[in-house]
Amino acid sequence: MKYKLSIIINVFLSGLFILSTFNLEASNKIVSISDTLKVATYNIRIKTTADTGERSWKKRKKQVAKLITNHGFDVFGVQEIVDNSQERDLKLLLPSYNIFSKGRDDSEGKTGEKLAILYNKTRFTEQDKGFFFLSETPDKASKGWDAALNRICIWIKLYDNVTNKPFYFFNVHFDHVGTSARAESAKLVISTIKEIAGNETAFCVGDFNASPYETSVYNAMTSYMADSRATSETAPKGYAGTFNGWDISSSYFSKDVEIDYIFVTNIQTLTYSVLNDMFSDNIYPSDHFPVMITCKIR
Repeated sequence: MKYKLSIIINVFLSGLFILSTFNLEASNKIVSISDTLKVATYNIRIKTTADTGERSWKKRKKQVAKLITNHGFDVFGVQEIVDNSQERDLKLLLPSYNIFSKGRDDSEGKTGEKLAILYNKTRFTEQDKGFFFLSETPDKASKGWDAALNRICIWIKLYDNVTNKPFYFFNVHFDHVGTSARAESAKLVISTIKEIAGNETAFCVGDFNASPYETSVYNAMTSYMADSRATSETAPKGYAGTFNGWDISSSYFSKDVEIDYIFVTNIQTLTYSVLNDMFSDNIYPSDHFPVMITCKIR
């Protein structure tokens, strides 16, 4: 009887060992897949009465959300949220994301056109956040240098519950007129990233309104961060340009219109894509293409 009981116990323990080994292997496989992040930037185009028909926000908003969910963004920056109603639309259409936003017209960030950072609410935990103005007085509402408009940078610190690693995420929209403002904004953003993030992993995404040939901007950003397009381990996918201007003719994209970027530190960029999804034969969801990378924190 004791002999039979010993056999039963040994078989049971062996089974537990096999099961625990299987679970460990499965767990490792899960981590090896899900430790990849999908990071993006998307200028969604303001809601405006100047856009009619299929270009209207009423027609486009579901397609903007569909593009985001179809590609499975984990964390991304959004530019040109014109007001609270457009932000509410995003919240309703993207319920699996938390959203942090700030406006550019007052020192508390409560009014004016907004920037936002959206992140998967089950994957990430928010640890810190803030914003500043792109001007000589970054702590108060102000227009910097030769800019036409107030401009801001928003940032957030997130903890990745899958990889158990924190990172910082900055989102910007540089001025469309002032060349000095863009150059000085780039310097300010980089110095602030160094101050806030230190040596920790950081992303800086957004609409920089500057091609790589505007070297005062591009060189300032790449003096400390890497351009994910240039460092992607696979060939970039999609068009070279990121601004389509609603133009669907292929000849348009031979022009140098790359103005939306994802800059990174301490990141292994696996893929880089400019996403040109359409929701009819005649229209894109926005006059900008979103840029997305898949990456890993080193």
